[in-house]
Amino acid sequence: MNENINQRTLNAVKWSSMTEIVAKIISPITNMLLARILAPEAFGVLATVTMITSFADVFVDSGFQKFLIQHEFTDEEEENKYTSVAFWSNLTFAFLIWIVICVFQNPLANLVGNEGLGRVLAIASGSIPIHAMVGIQDCTIKKKLEFKKLFYVRIPAALVPLLITLPLALLGFDYWSLIIGNISGVILRSVLIMVVGGYRPHLYFSLKKLKYMLKYGIVTLLDGLAIWSTNWIDALLIANMMSEYQLGLYRNSVSMVTSVFLIITSAVTPVLYSALSKLQDDEKAFSNLFLNTQKILCLFLLPLGIGISLYSDLATDILFGENWSDAAFIVGITAFTLTLRTIFVSINSDAYRAKGKFKIPLLLQIIDLCILVPACILSSNIGFEALVYTRALARLGLVIPSVVMLYVVCKISPRKTLLNILPSCIATIFMVIVALILQRVSTAIVWQFISIVFCAMVYLAGICMFRNERKVVMMLISKVTHRK
Repeated sequence: MNENINQRTLNAVKWSSMTEIVAKIISPITNMLLARILAPEAFGVLATVTMITSFADVFVDSGFQKFLIQHEFTDEEEENKYTSVAFWSNLTFAFLIWIVICVFQNPLANLVGNEGLGRVLAIASGSIPIHAMVGIQDCTIKKKLEFKKLFYVRIPAALVPLLITLPLALLGFDYWSLIIGNISGVILRSVLIMVVGGYRPHLYFSLKKLKYMLKYGIVTLLDGLAIWSTNWIDALLIANMMSEYQLGLYRNSVSMVTSVFLIITSAVTPVLYSALSKLQDDEKAFSNLFLNTQKILCLFLLPLGIGISLYSDLATDILFGENWSDAAFIVGITAFTLTLRTIFVSINSDAYRAKGKFKIPLLLQIIDLCILVPACILSSNIGFEALVYTRALARLGLVIPSVVMLYVVCKISPRKTLLNILPSCIATIFMVIVALILQRVSTAIVWQFISIVFCAMVYLAGICMFRNERKVVMMLISKVTHRK
């Protein structure tokens, strides 16, 4: 059985990788073009809208998707019943939330520092019910590890912002171009996933089953609220205490760096959670799959994050253009801390949930909030740069607690974790030394590109010194090139 799951997991990773790499490349490219057309203030408006819609999405999810993937049902009929209850509950919650947002649009807009744009918030929130329909159908595909189907959904949907948002921005629609593009993408994705996914909701509902799911989902809901708070406390403070320009500068920079990282992480983590859930009772297979996934992520993320930090000025010019030079320090520190956060914290949460320990991520998020909130409030009184650096460094506050909890819950020791990523760390150190030497030679753009290529070669040579890492690289190359 484990061999079958491993094979399905590898196949799922291949299709998930293809999907996410293409989709996540399209997103930064679109954003790069838009950053050269729209001012940071437009992205500031989008940030305040996203702040509310993402908060609503936490309640719409309500833990149903995590429950459906992690839970082992007795038969297909029982699974279909629970899925139907989750679908109709999600849709009902979504419409109720949208109504509340429409009724209180102006107070909510004022709350997030977007005074006078309540109508924008109400219209943009129309995507919430559509997103609710997509979510349940999406998780039924992921549970079966049928990520090939998602390829045919995500790619056309990812092209929508490029085909709609960009022309509207050129026509002078300002922040409306961003909002219309987002809604259009969600609508297309909902249509495609109904066609490709094959799932059709049944006219079935059970309060008993809803209560049972909510009993598990309430912890995930609280965890989602904590995650939302950690993701948006900085933006909320900037929106209310600083300018729209600084908010757009900050959120777009963080979002762009995150989307670059997501090219790698989102290809692996959805498959990881689904696969680990199937191996939750096999401790050895569970540990091996987790460590292999962590090794793969580290192989790519560590040099990428450190590289962006070392060449933050060049990265900012490439990603946003010369008018966004003020964002260079945000890009650099975010890339560095996000790398460590992803490797040591983010993927660990999937392991806890796959074991059915949904309270652990919530506990860690509460610890994170206890560190983050006072730090951000105090630093915001000092100034914008102080807040940016404080928020970035606060991402590292959960590294030690998360590594310890991974051992307690999953029996994966800190020693195993460190040995697992040690080769990538050594190769990255060689790369950093070479980069610092080459940067002293010249600051010319052409030389920076040449030095980046040379650094990549040094890193690859360093990795190939280790037999296991060399095997992983060759395996990944063969899986990507081999079509099943």
